[in-house]
Amino acid sequence: MASPLPARPKLATHVLARRHLVDGEPRVVLHDLGSGGLVQVGPREWELLAAADGTRDLEGIVLAAAREGAHARAPAVAAFLEQLHGAGMLDEGIEAAPAPSGDEDPGAAARPLEGLSGFTLSCDGSGSCCRLYASILFAPVEAARARALRPQVLGGGERHDRVFMPERGSGPTGGAVVALCDGRCAYLAGSGRCQLHEAGGAAAKPVGCTTYPATFTDDGEVVRVSVSVECACVLASVDREGGAPIMPPGALVRGDLDETLAVTSLPPLVQVSPAAMAPRADLRSWSRRVAALLPAPEVASALVSLGAAVAAGGLAADVTPALSRPAPIEPASLLPWIAALHGRARRREREDSAWRSERALALRATRWIAAAAATLLEPGALAALLAAPVVAPRAEAFYLRALIHGHHLAGALPLSLALHDRAVRIVVARALPLVFAGVPEGALDPACAHPLALLEALLRGHGLDAYAHDLAE
Repeated sequence: MASPLPARPKLATHVLARRHLVDGEPRVVLHDLGSGGLVQVGPREWELLAAADGTRDLEGIVLAAAREGAHARAPAVAAFLEQLHGAGMLDEGIEAAPAPSGDEDPGAAARPLEGLSGFTLSCDGSGSCCRLYASILFAPVEAARARALRPQVLGGGERHDRVFMPERGSGPTGGAVVALCDGRCAYLAGSGRCQLHEAGGAAAKPVGCTTYPATFTDDGEVVRVSVSVECACVLASVDREGGAPIMPPGALVRGDLDETLAVTSLPPLVQVSPAAMAPRADLRSWSRRVAALLPAPEVASALVSLGAAVAAGGLAADVTPALSRPAPIEPASLLPWIAALHGRARRREREDSAWRSERALALRATRWIAAAAATLLEPGALAALLAAPVVAPRAEAFYLRALIHGHHLAGALPLSLALHDRAVRIVVARALPLVFAGVPEGALDPACAHPLALLEALLRGHGLDAYAHDLAE
């Protein structure tokens, strides 16, 4: 039996509400991170949800929504909330603030920053990153500054909630996410230039935008500063001189970083394989040994071989053979993974086609990824691709170096499987140009210049990376 509607309901924190203008039509999309479900509501329904912030009972929600112009009768509001509650999207009341854990690391602020050597970023200013992600986060002062600099954007000069939504749930949060217009940040001009940058300089943009694509990972010894290979500019910058450093100016230790920056901390124990854990000190040692042996002669094969070595011998296994003499990939070892990615991309394409504009890069890229995976599932296609010369070996080599330096492989998947996952991504990215060849002239996007970066952005930014977990279902 379903539980009763909470007395003072609020949108659960595992639900992300995002405001979109789709071909000029406003709508709000609720993304449930737990179930993967998606619900569309109109602006009026969102006003009801915004009033359901955990402090009001049903009558209070009706009155608060009416003050904002969203008039509705209590039975209709109750029925609407019951639907969302049945879908697992509502919680009860305001949660108490969590007590301090007491396990904060007193030495973290003094931990030195260790940057990815030899890399600077040359941004082409085309705004690819501003057109791909489902969430672009602003701190409160950043949102206020944006509305002041460009008050005409969606009427934000008059109302914060016309441009911004809570980061999570329906109540006030520490950050806000900007509305998207056909998948583009609302502050991205038609020219592809950031209107905030144009009006106030680089410092007018959110910190997350000014530091993108840098990543920060505290491994208990240093803070590794690397890059997410999710924008064509990253791979276009490889071996190019004259770009901007990825280290924040003047920052030498973690305490020098802007406090709003996301710094990932490795846990004391990391999952090495499905059945084994290891101290993070062992991962530090492993990553340094791998980095010292790079570049690998063939990156996808090296990743598969590394994964097999970790699965068999843990972090103490000899990594030299996997990197210097990787075994050729057996297509059968990748096919189930590619099939899972194809299934996940096809489901996302069907869901997004129901509400996204055809102009949205995220929808088109999801469709291309599904098509590339489908191509590789055809008999003999994967074997032929693996036997063909690698078109972008320098890009793939940099990708592996950025992964290893930034500890990007330590996450939701055990390390042995994460290595295999990244090999699959490289192979699917190699197949994307086959799909691009069939796209009508003029319909390709500049982001297609580096397929691996486009695929990486979609996998992380739109949940396609969950395909690896589908294998276990």
